[in-house]
Amino acid sequence: MKAVILLAVLAVAVARPEAPLDRRYLPANPAPVYGPPAPRYGPPGYQSGKPVTEDPLAVPASYKFDYKVKDDEAGLDFGHEEAREGDEATGRYYVLLPDGRTMIVTYVANNDGYHPEIKFEEAKGGYPRGPY
Repeated sequence: MKAVILLAVLAVAVARPEAPLDRRYLPANPAPVYGPPAPRYGPPGYQSGKPVTEDPLAVPASYKFDYKVKDDEAGLDFGHEEAREGDEATGRYYVLLPDGRTMIVTYVANNDGYHPEIKFEEAKGGYPRGPY
């Protein structure tokens, strides 16, 4: 009996006709069909396959900055300083390591890449070295 009722409900659900499409909510004109994008790629100002060689508003980079953090209670001591003129930046950063040493990185960054020089200063206070 349950199977017959289930089949009857299923038959009614499947046989139910679809409601007609209400065209009041469709756009008056169908959307236009667009083709593939134009083969024009590159940075702004790149036109007709010729790259822009110079930006007339560009000026060479020139800046200096530095910051330092020293908190004896928390055991923090680190900082960074950098200066840049044109395509070359020079700088230095340092950090107090947990073993008491200070790691100091002096670097030059230019068109040839990043060239660091790393050195360590021995502990001046801080945490003792070695296991306990």
